[in-house]
Amino acid sequence: MTKSREQNSSPITVTAYVVDTLRKGILAGDYQIGEKLDQKLLAEKLGVSIIPVREGLRQLEAEGLIRLVPRRGAFVAELSIAELKEIYLIREVLEGLAAELAVPNLDPSTFHQLESLLEQMEEATAQQDFSHLLELNRAFHFTIYESSRCPLLLQIIASLWDRSSLCRRVYLYLPGRASQALAEHKEIYQASKQGDAQWAHQAVRKNVHQTIEGILARMNQEKMLKQENG
Repeated sequence: MTKSREQNSSPITVTAYVVDTLRKGILAGDYQIGEKLDQKLLAEKLGVSIIPVREGLRQLEAEGLIRLVPRRGAFVAELSIAELKEIYLIREVLEGLAAELAVPNLDPSTFHQLESLLEQMEEATAQQDFSHLLELNRAFHFTIYESSRCPLLLQIIASLWDRSSLCRRVYLYLPGRASQALAEHKEIYQASKQGDAQWAHQAVRKNVHQTIEGILARMNQEKMLKQENG
């Protein structure tokens, strides 16, 4: 897309701007799970008309980030336990496959990036900088997956990451999980470094599986606390 087209005020361009801005805000935690999004306020904040906001919310609903409720409005999506389990089941399979396909194609430059990311993850873990850790976590995984040379596979995985992003953000605040996850990422790196595609496959699947197990445990704890508090 040329600069002149980027500056064009056509509905498609404006809608893409709305979608991108809101998506980033939701994934960054600027909007809470279940929060209602006022379309008029969003239009004013983004400096656009109400039409591209409506179109953008419909697109985000298709991505699973927004729920549009008739006569009530738009809300940041709240995943059910069943939906969450399904997302992570699919992620576990697809990400294991992506890692396995990627390992034979990893080069020294990629390993250097992974080493740098691990160092930053270790520092962020020690400082309990969970927000930065989320960003590094994603960068680490996709640095590997990109070497699978399967763009459609990456697109599907990225979409699933987005849908489960807010739950992962809550989960990282659990005591001990960040340190455990760091150890799992080091194992993924070691498997990849040794060129063992099957080990990398299993290490990635273990990391994804441990994540959903922790999220579900946290959900059950919160449910029990609510019941106890009446």
